[in-house]
Amino acid sequence: MALNPLVATGVIAAGTVAAMRKHTIDKSRVELLHAPQTADIDGVSLLDIITAECPTLADAKQGRFVPSLLLPTADLQTCFNAIRERFGRRRIVEYERELITTPDGGTIGLDWSPPFAQMAADDRPIVVLSHGLSGGSQETYVQLTVQRLTSEPHCFRTVVVNYRGCAGVKLTTHVLYNGGFTSDYGFALDHIRARFPGSPLIGVGYSLGANLVTKYVGEQGDECPLRAAVSVCNPYDLSASSDAIDVPSFRNKHVYAPAMLLGLMHLYRRHRRAIEAGPIQFDAEAIAGIKRIREFDDLITSRAFGYQDSSDYYNKCSCAQFMPRIRIPFLAISSLDDPVCPENIIPRDTFRTNPHLVLALTQYGGHLGYHESLSETWYPRAIAEFCAAIFNHQQ
Repeated sequence: MALNPLVATGVIAAGTVAAMRKHTIDKSRVELLHAPQTADIDGVSLLDIITAECPTLADAKQGRFVPSLLLPTADLQTCFNAIRERFGRRRIVEYERELITTPDGGTIGLDWSPPFAQMAADDRPIVVLSHGLSGGSQETYVQLTVQRLTSEPHCFRTVVVNYRGCAGVKLTTHVLYNGGFTSDYGFALDHIRARFPGSPLIGVGYSLGANLVTKYVGEQGDECPLRAAVSVCNPYDLSASSDAIDVPSFRNKHVYAPAMLLGLMHLYRRHRRAIEAGPIQFDAEAIAGIKRIREFDDLITSRAFGYQDSSDYYNKCSCAQFMPRIRIPFLAISSLDDPVCPENIIPRDTFRTNPHLVLALTQYGGHLGYHESLSETWYPRAIAEFCAAIFNHQQ
């Protein structure tokens, strides 16, 4: 009896999908890259702590990231963030905003969660989060992490550092922020520590915010006030990351480059009057013709912060060069298919030699994607487990 062609096609298609899914699952294990002997924390090695207390990273069954069937590729994982922000952004957590003023008159917005009325002032651990490029506490990837950290069984206090001009914070100086502007981050940490002197702190950074937090931790070395730090989808090398976005391809030309530049230009235009009121002269005609992120950093970022050009800014602010000096437990989460922070710029040798660092490397995830389903994201769970483990061993 001949098989119906439609049925045969369906059987072949189903078999192909099943085979592809099995291949994806087989390659979904988290790879931990670290020094042969990791640093001791209260008599236990960092690797042993992660292995015993972070199942999302190290358990034989749970230590894997399997992308959603509906978002199987890096581009879909990455772009789903933008789609969700555009059409389905919602308030997941409640914040209470505190504005603090820097010595030069700048304004930083600290968004605390839970609000103080819902959580009494005490010495419980605090997780300090830093957003990505032109983002803020409203980003869903930030809110999902905050939700996980503040819920049972952790019940940590969290605070998101919204940098100058971001997330509705008024720009009160002529400069915004950049990926290496660690003085504002340090000022925010000093304020948090003064307000809660008995609370241990862990810093978490995403994308450009990960570069900033990592640079700060390396700069501070043995004097770092954080107990630990977590980096998610870190570009590590700002020049190489910018070059990766400029590589001629359909997705770069029509998706990533314009989307990232749009966020930067929107931030600039929103605060243009305050920026141009400062002593620095900007070329308005050239700025109007900006087509690339590197051009933005040449014409705006570099001039505002006193760098010679974008190359000078990238060279001085890329965090990879500061990582050998990190002296606190440091977890980095990166995916091999990240289209914005390609895997070839991950400083693997530094992870293999500095005993304070552990890299959780996944095959999939895209850039700040890691969607297990349309409603579940993987890395908030990994971050929360790591924070809990560190706090447990550093009481």
